[in-house]
Amino acid sequence: MYPDSTNNTIYKPVFIFNEQSGDKQKFNLVISDYQNKIVLDLFPSQMKELIKIQSPRIRLTSAEIDEKYNQWVADKDPDLLGSWIYYPWSNRLLHILNETDFVTLRTSRNHYKITPQEQAALSKRKIGIIGLSVGHAVAVSVATERICGTLKLADFDTIELSNLNRIKTGLHNLGINKCIVTAREIAEIDPYLEIQCYPEGITDGNITAFLSEHGKLDILVDECDDLEVKISARQMAKSLQIPVVMETSDRGMLDVERFDRETDRPILHGMLAGIPSEKLKNIAPADRFPLVMRIIDAMNTSTRGRASLLEIGQTISTWPQLASAVTLGGGVVTDVCRRILLDQFTDSGRYYVDLENIISNKSDGTSEIVYSNPNAPFDLDEAAKIIDTLPEITAHVIPDDDEIAEIVNAGTRAHSNGNDQPWKWVYRNGNLHLFQDAFRSHSFSNVNNIAAHLALGAAFENATLRAKQIGYQANVQLFPAPTFPNLVASIQFEKRSQTENKFAGLADFIASRATNRGPGLPYKLNEPELNALRSAAESISGAQIQFITEKSDLDNLGKIVAACDLVFMLNEEGHRDFFERNTRWPGDENANMKDGIPIQTLISAPVQIAALSIVKEKKIAATLRAMGGGNALTEATRTSVASASCVAVITLPASADQHFQAGMAAQKLWLNVEKLGLAGEPLLSPLFLFERLDSGAGLSEGEKDKLQGLRYEFQNIIYLKNNARAVFLLKIIKPEMSAIQSQRLPLNETLFIVNDAI
Repeated sequence: MYPDSTNNTIYKPVFIFNEQSGDKQKFNLVISDYQNKIVLDLFPSQMKELIKIQSPRIRLTSAEIDEKYNQWVADKDPDLLGSWIYYPWSNRLLHILNETDFVTLRTSRNHYKITPQEQAALSKRKIGIIGLSVGHAVAVSVATERICGTLKLADFDTIELSNLNRIKTGLHNLGINKCIVTAREIAEIDPYLEIQCYPEGITDGNITAFLSEHGKLDILVDECDDLEVKISARQMAKSLQIPVVMETSDRGMLDVERFDRETDRPILHGMLAGIPSEKLKNIAPADRFPLVMRIIDAMNTSTRGRASLLEIGQTISTWPQLASAVTLGGGVVTDVCRRILLDQFTDSGRYYVDLENIISNKSDGTSEIVYSNPNAPFDLDEAAKIIDTLPEITAHVIPDDDEIAEIVNAGTRAHSNGNDQPWKWVYRNGNLHLFQDAFRSHSFSNVNNIAAHLALGAAFENATLRAKQIGYQANVQLFPAPTFPNLVASIQFEKRSQTENKFAGLADFIASRATNRGPGLPYKLNEPELNALRSAAESISGAQIQFITEKSDLDNLGKIVAACDLVFMLNEEGHRDFFERNTRWPGDENANMKDGIPIQTLISAPVQIAALSIVKEKKIAATLRAMGGGNALTEATRTSVASASCVAVITLPASADQHFQAGMAAQKLWLNVEKLGLAGEPLLSPLFLFERLDSGAGLSEGEKDKLQGLRYEFQNIIYLKNNARAVFLLKIIKPEMSAIQSQRLPLNETLFIVNDAI
């Protein structure tokens, strides 16, 4: 950066001559060595200003000030007065007032917000600052206001061009250590302040010296990014009873921890309580994000701040900071530190100087639209009337109520969109009828009822498999009442013949089937296994299956599924489905409703749960959608699909009952997967969104464009014959551990036995 690289470490100006020397000959000798420097003799102008402030009652003119100065200097040699100071990094030699006069003049405009007595007391104080990005603004503000006599600065990092969005310094300082740059700028404001730099940053080897050498600090200001340093510095500050102040440059959040007054106060307001101490050292990468969220109380950060958190490591490399927020923070920290040092502020706590809240638009009076399900809840009376409109069929074999309960219970173990369980079973006059509960199935995913019909088909398959297992053959009519489409199937039972069925044993795996969202172990399915799965799926008329096994195809499919999941999460209607309708959060009022998916089973990694808890707020989702972010939310999906043993794709020709049949084929496939000791996860967001893309309802133009591209990529992977469509995708893995099953509604909310007229 400089011809002499050693110049990059110099931050203290050189006092080459002061008035105590009082020797003109010596002065001439010393000053002769600086003839090629930039010389600024500021002493006369500063002395004239000092004369001016000493006569506040009289408005002296410039001529009168000059006259008073000339009278004062008449018998003196001004060259021998004050101090001559050389700044090596700028090649400047300055002549200024002596320390007493300089400090008096420079702080005169502080009076009486700071009294002279307070200013004198503050000059004996020591402040340490760790982290010189936000800390730069703090240090310069502290020095400018002169609320201490000694400043210690620590930062291992150097100035980069990207820092200049918030650090007020010049391009000539690129590549120079941040605390060196800060110390130089302070020295150019006030060379009499004592500055000590730790350009190696804070380490285990120097933290004690930083906090306590030559007298302990009066205040520690923490503005560093390093979690371990942030924690260890507080622990030691607490042991030394040094108060800690931190500002985050988001919503003007300020932390004050008065360890000088509260010796038993937990660090960071107890937000790390319950975390073992060993977890706070050498923090694993996966643990950092949740820790940061706890420390900053992420749910109370700004909308843009929370959205940005999710983009770190994705589209940005670190936490964003704006010059306006950093400048505000520098002022707030300086103000609070001054009042702490003067014993005017004694509390601990977390405070917000939130300009967006303080200075904001008045409410326009509009309220948020409250979601309302357009469908009525299931009506048993109406269902019985619909059943009674069907042609009368005499039931030759009538299973008893316990057997029907067993059959229906198996049906309810089927998968469904968001575990919404969109089925109602009515057993009437010896026949079992399967209804779609339109109220429960209403969702953004359920365009054209494809999500509901997949679930109902799977439930029907489970029920008929269990019926066969206990000795009954099911004769079925699909959609028997065209004017009542919610009546999906009517089943009449017969005694089953003893003919062996190769799928008879599948009923044994109904209870154990569960969605496994993990990445799985490395495993390649062999030909007999693939044939068994193919046979199961293709036993449904018209169904065809293909297996995606190539690594490149799985990689691309993982990207497509992840991108579709993200569209779904961030879409306004999809967001409501995912975060309110489908997902159960601990402590929420619907957490124990026996439907939906607990967040702990949906996502296992703490960092992912933390990320989703941020996006749960609609404003965050809207912000991410607008900025094209959020990829971290579905990264686990992308990697789990990419590492799967295969993805099975079921296709079927277009028909009115296409997705019901697809649900049957999917359930047979999945039960066979379980039988082989494997595990599955449905990947349905592409199918639901591509179906919605045909009408475009509920999609923005940007979402339509994105989905068009994703559908094109999808069609390059999935081979479709004639008028067949992909109707179900199942990720298949060798499970590392068993999946946790989702709960089911009580049977008395699902099965209704009505054998008498209502």
